[in-house]
Amino acid sequence: MSWIYSQFFKRLVVVLCLIMLVLLGCPWLLYMYGLSNITGRPEPAKIVTLTPETKELIWMDLREQGPIRLEPLTPYDIYSLLLDKPDTAGVRIAWYVARNYNQDHLQDRRMLYWHISGEALTIWLTRNWSADKLLTKAREIRQYKVKP
Repeated sequence: MSWIYSQFFKRLVVVLCLIMLVLLGCPWLLYMYGLSNITGRPEPAKIVTLTPETKELIWMDLREQGPIRLEPLTPYDIYSLLLDKPDTAGVRIAWYVARNYNQDHLQDRRMLYWHISGEALTIWLTRNWSADKLLTKAREIRQYKVKP
């Protein structure tokens, strides 16, 4: 009887280790696949600087909250979506830039791949661009006209 229990627990440990391996590796695999589905990467805006008022206007218009800052994301942040946690600072503006870029640069445009690639590019943007770069790109995309 003890032999049966030892075999059961050995198999249980193997299954649990495999589950952990999948949970740890899957987000990075999806991230790499999502980026591979995108042709190139977005170019920074040609606008050099923005006034603080313009930055604040863009930040609020894209429904970001709090002070202007950008928290880099990792592929593991996909789990926070499952837990229904609030968005980190700058993720909406990064998604806006990623969504705009992906409209013309996806190799496979089916819905599942659109979402995987959008998430991957959003992560890439938060890790490789500053908040100022994202704000200037958003302004370029939306062609903001700020009143004096």
